[in-house]
Amino acid sequence: MPHSKQRYLFIDLLRFLAVIFMIQGHTFDALLDLGLRTHTLFFVHDFFHGFIAPMFLFASGVAFGISTFKRWEEHIVPGRRIAKRFGKFAGLLVIGYALHLPFFSFTKVLNEATAAEWAAWQQVDALHCIAVTMLLLQGAVLVLKDERRFVLFSGGLAAVIILLSPVMWSLPLKENLPLWFASYLNMQNSSWFPLFPWSAYILSGVVYASVFIGAKEHHQATRFMQRSVVYGLVLMAVMFILVNIPIGLYPPHDVWKANPLIVFARMGFVAVVIAGIFFAEHSVTIPSRIPQMMGRESLFIYIIHLIIIYGSAMNKGLQQIIRPTLNVLEASAVFLAVLAVISLFTSGWYMFKRKYTSAGLAVKILLVIALLITFILRPY
Repeated sequence: MPHSKQRYLFIDLLRFLAVIFMIQGHTFDALLDLGLRTHTLFFVHDFFHGFIAPMFLFASGVAFGISTFKRWEEHIVPGRRIAKRFGKFAGLLVIGYALHLPFFSFTKVLNEATAAEWAAWQQVDALHCIAVTMLLLQGAVLVLKDERRFVLFSGGLAAVIILLSPVMWSLPLKENLPLWFASYLNMQNSSWFPLFPWSAYILSGVVYASVFIGAKEHHQATRFMQRSVVYGLVLMAVMFILVNIPIGLYPPHDVWKANPLIVFARMGFVAVVIAGIFFAEHSVTIPSRIPQMMGRESLFIYIIHLIIIYGSAMNKGLQQIIRPTLNVLEASAVFLAVLAVISLFTSGWYMFKRKYTSAGLAVKILLVIALLITFILRPY
């Protein structure tokens, strides 16, 4: 059945909130004095930020689901819209690998990159995880062509990934598989976001989007969100209790990152946050469109903030320039400055490409061509 084509603001606000905390967390990670990281408050800060990446990935899945379901018939037939989608996700994958390049020169990469640098280039980050999962999801939409089957596929695959993650993390995959492939399965090659378990958050977001849309169309959205708070809190409490019970169902693994109980607990947290934002949206007037624009451009912001904070093959980041030498107030000031710059740049770019669609597309194409030619021809 056709769905409403309205855009849900609370999803944009969720992604906005996630990128704000992501920028703050990465700023502190790159610049906070190492001596301050033994303080109890830093461990509290670190614990809290363990929920931010799941929130960002889950929101990406919800956004994919909503945009897919509201134009379902257009996404099951090969055409311009599908080609554009595949191109976008493939572009994210290319950017993910580009950000890991040791040098901005094809010749230098081939001739001077060490084994360690080649291994680092093959590490899987959030962009890789999002891109591969989105490509898989869009492929499933084309093959299955039925919403119910697609939702069942997404939920079933999420469950398999969650339950198998501890096993995957215990296996010496990089010794038995090509390194690029093994990097997608566990973090033995220092991958921060292998598909196990991180893609499960995206897949679960798709299922959440389907259930929410169904509730919305039956005028049960508020009740659904109220239940989300209750179920989310109960899920968090039960999972954190169970994870402390010494039951050896799985081989040794990183409990905080790969254990199914922690994954479910984080999803409970995300459900509570989404509900909170949903209710806030209906009771508080947001005076600026910047949060909405930044939510819609969250992947763009993710890329830009990594380049600014951590640098790339083309530039030194704040981490290389300032180094981890700042106290909390200084790091907070840098975070606010980075946030301000990114907000202004993102809002300007968003309004420009909305007003001048063709010119915005031309700018992106020309930028890609210029970077590619420079990378190929640059000798050093």
